[in-house]
Amino acid sequence: MSFHGMGMGGNGMRGVWEQRRSIGYLEQGGRPTRETVKRLLRVLRPHARRLAGALSLTLFGILLGLVPPLLMRQVIDVAIVHKDVGMLVYLAAGLVLFPAAGAVVSVGQNYLNAVVAQGVIHDLRTAMYEHGQKLGIDFFTRTPGGEIHSRLVNDLNAVQQVLGTILTGFFVNVMTIVLTLALMFTLNWQLSLLSILVLPAFALPVLSFGRRTYEAITRTQESLSHLTAHLEETLTLSGIVVVKSFGTRRREAERFKSISYDVRSNQIAQSMIGRWLGFVFSTMSAIGPALLYGYGGYLVIIGAVQIGTIVAFATYLVQLYSPASSLAGSNTTLLGGLALFDRIFQFLDQPIAVPEPAHPLPVKAEPGVTPVSLRFDHVRFSYRQGEEVLHGLSFEAAAGQLTAVVGPSGAGKSTILSLAARFYDPDVGRVLLAGMPLAELAEDDLRRLMSVVTQELFLFHQTLEDNIRYGRPDASAADVAEAVDAAQLGELVAQLPEGLATVVGERGYRLSGGEKQRVAIARAILRNPSLLLLDEATSSLDSHAERLIQQALAGLFEGRTVIAIAHRLSTILAADQILVVEQGRIVERGRHQELLAQGGLYARLYHEQFDPGLSRAGEDRG
Repeated sequence: MSFHGMGMGGNGMRGVWEQRRSIGYLEQGGRPTRETVKRLLRVLRPHARRLAGALSLTLFGILLGLVPPLLMRQVIDVAIVHKDVGMLVYLAAGLVLFPAAGAVVSVGQNYLNAVVAQGVIHDLRTAMYEHGQKLGIDFFTRTPGGEIHSRLVNDLNAVQQVLGTILTGFFVNVMTIVLTLALMFTLNWQLSLLSILVLPAFALPVLSFGRRTYEAITRTQESLSHLTAHLEETLTLSGIVVVKSFGTRRREAERFKSISYDVRSNQIAQSMIGRWLGFVFSTMSAIGPALLYGYGGYLVIIGAVQIGTIVAFATYLVQLYSPASSLAGSNTTLLGGLALFDRIFQFLDQPIAVPEPAHPLPVKAEPGVTPVSLRFDHVRFSYRQGEEVLHGLSFEAAAGQLTAVVGPSGAGKSTILSLAARFYDPDVGRVLLAGMPLAELAEDDLRRLMSVVTQELFLFHQTLEDNIRYGRPDASAADVAEAVDAAQLGELVAQLPEGLATVVGERGYRLSGGEKQRVAIARAILRNPSLLLLDEATSSLDSHAERLIQQALAGLFEGRTVIAIAHRLSTILAADQILVVEQGRIVERGRHQELLAQGGLYARLYHEQFDPGLSRAGEDRG
């Protein structure tokens, strides 16, 4: 794929995108296969009855369309010749009524086509969204959001444009040709043979144009994916803040211009392929009428046929060559449509890294009522093959107790939490909840028992109350108020212009980091889980807010199993168990005072936070 434009040159941009694709973009497909066609037929199966209705109306509309040329023949050869005014009026009325009836039938056919096409698009859109929800976190860490959105928006919009042609176009064209030729042969077999001499030639251009159309549509959709990805990264709230902060507006504008130029070039190329194919068909369509009028005129002169028959044949030729050219081009349209369906099926074929168990184990624990234990059993894990992050971890977070995980940056703390939440599955070993492997529990049961407050806080562009209720939308107003008080959000709510009804903005941008964390904690409190996972839950709180929330967290911890990860050791001094992690291994474990007395890594981390001078002095003596 080539990129043209100013700023970053074509080769530079190509390198950027090829590098991105090599490290995580959805892979592009090659040639369409029989499997693609089979899958498309399976997608159409639920809509078979409506599709059959559309085809029936189509057939009826074709039959209605064959009548007017016969009426015109009678007008010229009978009514006018015999000066029969009554017949002329009758035939003229028929020339109005039959096209009108055909138009009504066409409305019904188009309605059913639209219903089927939109039904298929709805099914695919829903399937893609639901499949995307099942994909593991690893997929989203390596695939830009714009690429995913492009599949669900750009590709499906393009499918919508070709689906009607794929659904009924082939049937319409075949039946129109068959019925028209049958009627033409009943009128005059010599003129019919002459008329169909050109038909085989319509298939010749498709041998070249079909493959070109498939490739052009694939390139166009890829470049649209790149464009959407760039927009997602640079023209959303988070991205524009970075762009403005580093003064890279011109650079990003040049990159966008280059990508947009590539979209422009591919769409022009795709459009011109269709135009050249239309030019070839138009030229070839002129040959048949020329032969008809030449030879037909000769037959009229010698008295072999009447002029009305020639006029009827000329009308039928229009009805014959139009579907013939469409039928010849249907291979091109079909290949183009299959290119789009290939991209959609590629997304649906993305493997689910954390699959639902086929036969999940029953879970008897009730959220917020039954404490549950969590155990790591010789767990090994790597994000990339050959780069192990956790090395045989084993520990148990006892039911109803607080287990803290501490260690330097990059030690593997957040990975432990991700495995505990089953965002990933271990490579080796097991993670067990109440003695049952997480991999054998239903997703709904697992999420019902736990709440997660992650380091990356995300709030929806909704009201503050909606964000707090997110995990429990049916909670009462009293429960929401209790969660707000417990998370020390009362003062914030009082200050907001519309209180709990205030929209917090994209990603909660109207709130400070500490306020967003307290909203996340309120959301977890309202959820009332049996297992609570906290990742740096108070890292953005100032000292005053941290002191206020300690009491609330202590109340939240009571009666629940809690795994808390924190750099700020003040939040976990009272933990029942502290695990000290370094380079993916547990190097120390115990309570606060025990670990301090050991004088190891935990003691060093503690002194760095609470007595930096003492820590440096100890290092100097060392």
